[in-house]
Amino acid sequence: MKPFIMLLSSLLLAATVQAEPAKAKTGPQLLPAFSSASSLKENFSCYGGPFASYDSWLAMLSKNPKFNAEMFSQHLPRADVERRQQTLDCRVFVYESDGILVEGVMVRPKAINADGNKLPVVIYNRGGNARGGTLVYGAVQHSLMPLAELGYIVIASQYRGAKGFPTKVKEQIQLDQFGGADVNDIKNLLPIINGMSDADSERIAMLGSSRGGMMSYLAARDIPQLKALIVKAGVADLAASLEVRQAMENIYTRFIPNYATEKTAQLQARSVLHWLDKLPPKLPILLLHGDKDVRVEVAQSQTLANALAEKGHPHKLVVYPGADHGLNPNRAEAEAETAAWLKQYL
Repeated sequence: MKPFIMLLSSLLLAATVQAEPAKAKTGPQLLPAFSSASSLKENFSCYGGPFASYDSWLAMLSKNPKFNAEMFSQHLPRADVERRQQTLDCRVFVYESDGILVEGVMVRPKAINADGNKLPVVIYNRGGNARGGTLVYGAVQHSLMPLAELGYIVIASQYRGAKGFPTKVKEQIQLDQFGGADVNDIKNLLPIINGMSDADSERIAMLGSSRGGMMSYLAARDIPQLKALIVKAGVADLAASLEVRQAMENIYTRFIPNYATEKTAQLQARSVLHWLDKLPPKLPILLLHGDKDVRVEVAQSQTLANALAEKGHPHKLVVYPGADHGLNPNRAEAEAETAAWLKQYL
């Protein structure tokens, strides 16, 4: 699954960038603000342009000779995509974070609750970096929309410097600090959530995958109202992980400020195992990991689970034998665990 999503993301990102010059004169049709927050600057539907229908999306992707239509239809079936377009409101938005314009994505059920109750919120934190793992349309379909179909408002930051859609945000990869000031981009989603009339700001959970797990731990320190945290294949100790996957040195060198002169300090600052006491003490944490993950070794979650157990911190660890970084072939089981955790605590 992971290679498929990476290929799909690269194809979609390339298509988005190529489409920008043609849209520069008019741009996407902007919609009324979905939040009263002053930091929300613009928003438009995810379903515009080539994403207006399954057929138009498929036609766009098919122009690339590397596109595998059969694999695409297996992982993103027509019925799923068309159902979501009918039942889910999907917005790309631009908001201000520390004076920087940042992209975000929000997905929520279209149907209004008959009883008028507000919907709980899941903050989704993506993996990757400024040029990899961005939330393009395929990733939104794959990772955000299934959560929204469970009855949640799902909101995510692209993180500063990254770009996945034709917004006025400029790609500036040098702004990505891989767990530095960019963590504020997650925390600065809170005013937007608070300004949504249909969002229950007292019921917020967070889900992070891969790098997003690290980002979730960092953000959770300053969001004491979080009701639950789910981390899939996340890093808990960057230095220990670096010993196993030395290629990450290139990422750290490129994105982490002062890495050359403050390596130990910068890695520890991003590693939850060094500051577990800073997490909200009663925050229930679900850890999901595959034991054949070659990107983030399963020992990361196992070591963290042991440390949480020693402190009596509420948590659950689920390891899937034979599963990779994307939790395949156990993705369905992982989604069921996620749904159960959210239902229990939200």
